Amino acid sequence: MSPARDLALWALLATLPACGDDESAREARHVYVTPSARCTSPRDRPPDAELRTPEGLSVLVRAPANYQPEVAHPLLVVFAGAGMMPRATERLTGFTPEATADGYVVAYPQHIRPSRTALRKLAAIPALVARHFCIDETRIALSGHSDGGTTATALALDPGTGFRIRALAPSAAGFTGKDLQDFRCPEPLPVRVMHGAKDTLFPGWGRETWQWWSACNHCDLESPATTEQGCETHAECVTPTYYCETAGGHTHWPAQAAHETLGFLEQAMVGRASERNGE
Repeated sequence: MSPARDLALWALLATLPACGDDESAREARHVYVTPSARCTSPRDRPPDAELRTPEGLSVLVRAPANYQPEVAHPLLVVFAGAGMMPRATERLTGFTPEATADGYVVAYPQHIRPSRTALRKLAAIPALVARHFCIDETRIALSGHSDGGTTATALALDPGTGFRIRALAPSAAGFTGKDLQDFRCPEPLPVRVMHGAKDTLFPGWGRETWQWWSACNHCDLESPATTEQGCETHAECVTPTYYCETAGGHTHWPAQAAHETLGFLEQAMVGRASERNGE
């Protein structure tokens, strides 16, 4: 498929209505156990909310249907592909029901063309959500597809975001290995890179970025990659570092991507929680 046709399909997808989103969000109830963190000042927002940044960007926020305003929840920010509004991103990725059932608050910002100025605006999203919802600021994860994956990756590389990312799961992101050579490795970070084998817009870029993250995460690059949970990984990584290749093209978001990404986030968040508790 040509890049032009990829982009045309992406533009079409962005216009499709999001059917049944509200109902799927309300049905997702979390089983609360003894929480590891609480908010001293409860954030009593309804499970579904539409927030706006000072610049007027729309941010759709979903929380468990039985959201408890005093419990600190992990936050998953899912950035949008080109031209996509929040509900279109929600519909494409399908994170809401399972993520909120797992106890996440999920934020879907409106798309904004990637730039330095845009990154500063989008970097403020976690703080915006935390002003209205009870968020565990030690458990913030980023994901997104296409421009969304590019944005998530860029924020993970930017030391000036104002928040610490605990896990990264970009899909079809627009970074090459050569691009990343200009960046300094952040602290070891759990990363799950998703990319389509038939992506003609960014051909092979996902594997290149995975190799860069593998070096940053001190993996043994001399050993052959092995398969774990359906994804490739190197030995000796200090934190989970996966490359998950799908059969589709640039606009393809696999049916199981949300479920598998949430499994990865659980693995990443548990490890971080253990570090925080001194275990």
